[in-house]
Amino acid sequence: MSQYMSIGKVSKLKNVSIKSLRYYDQIGILKPAFVNTETNYRYYTEEQLYLLDAITVCIKLGIPLKDLNNYVENGSINLQKLLYDGKILAEQKIMEIHNCLGALQETLQNLASPVTGLARIPESKSGIMLPEGFYHNEVKERVLLTVSLEEEDTPKYYGQYILKLFVTAQQMGITAAYPSGILHHYEHGTYKRYMFLTISGNTDGLSDTAKESIRTIPSGNFACRKISTHVADFSSVKDEMKEVLKGEDFSIIETDTLSEENKKEGYPFELEYRI
Repeated sequence: MSQYMSIGKVSKLKNVSIKSLRYYDQIGILKPAFVNTETNYRYYTEEQLYLLDAITVCIKLGIPLKDLNNYVENGSINLQKLLYDGKILAEQKIMEIHNCLGALQETLQNLASPVTGLARIPESKSGIMLPEGFYHNEVKERVLLTVSLEEEDTPKYYGQYILKLFVTAQQMGITAAYPSGILHHYEHGTYKRYMFLTISGNTDGLSDTAKESIRTIPSGNFACRKISTHVADFSSVKDEMKEVLKGEDFSIIETDTLSEENKKEGYPFELEYRI
């Protein structure tokens, strides 16, 4: 039995309740590798932990567990298809929240008056003149899970990096979500690119090696510009921003806007530079 793990051990390893593991067995998406007919104890193999990770990702992305069998091919989970469908669901939810926030902000602006006592939401004012096409935006602190992009990587390969980040987050026990994007980092005369997902929760318990892939973007005032395609020539962006760049070392964030209006207008991405 040394090659098997008890249901209790699997529960502790993956922080999944025994009740949930029994339910996964009941609906046929994660059946034990071995069941002792005398005790009815369930046992699992190490290889099945990968499938359990996929199930957990599925739950976090909002994909019904009853639909998980649709992603099984040749006895294993097609994780890329699962995450792609999850991305669509996540974007829809974020869009709904974005629309609600927009409606709330508009209502607050309209209601602002001495009678109601509601103050108008202040505009961002940095006092810095931005290049044509750029605008100011106040952005809260963001924590990013990153993976390095090779120099020859093109947008058609970015999906595999998003997949890698979701799996990495699951293995690290942290929550990763959209928006995603590319971090353009310039330091000591060297330019590097990183694909990223936004993460939430406490990262203090991570190992030093795991923390190397975590980057924090402080809150503050950002110079932003909508763009229609991924950045192909970073030097041109650097030239555009030379009037507001504070030093030789800086980062420019290229983010999926998740805004239906921006996408309809042909601007699915946004550049952000902290000023």
